[in-house]
Amino acid sequence: MFTKCAFILSVVLITISIAGCGKKQDETALAKHFVDLLAKSDFSGATENFDGTMKAAMPPENLQQLWDQVIAHAGSFKKQTATRVEESAPNKSVFVTCQFERATLDIKVVFNDKKQISGLWMVPSQPPAGS
Repeated sequence: MFTKCAFILSVVLITISIAGCGKKQDETALAKHFVDLLAKSDFSGATENFDGTMKAAMPPENLQQLWDQVIAHAGSFKKQTATRVEESAPNKSVFVTCQFERATLDIKVVFNDKKQISGLWMVPSQPPAGS
């Protein structure tokens, strides 16, 4: 009986731990997910984590226009290839390096202290340090 209860308690604790992990995503995972949403043309989903200023400046239709311009310039999206993080309190910038058909770009996603997207830039990719 004790063993069965201990096993059930262990399963419950593991389940709670796993569920909690999903809620505490770090900014790198959030940035990668944001780029995934762009690649899927889910612009409403991509703007859900914008802060108030970004929501006003970049509603889904404006984000779609920006993404369409990137695709027109760089070609079709192929894949994410790397990430790097720069911190400047209270903000954290995550650069998601993306391979497009004709170019490699860094999508710079800036997060505020509430892990909301407060800035967005598409910039030419920087080579890794030491290259």
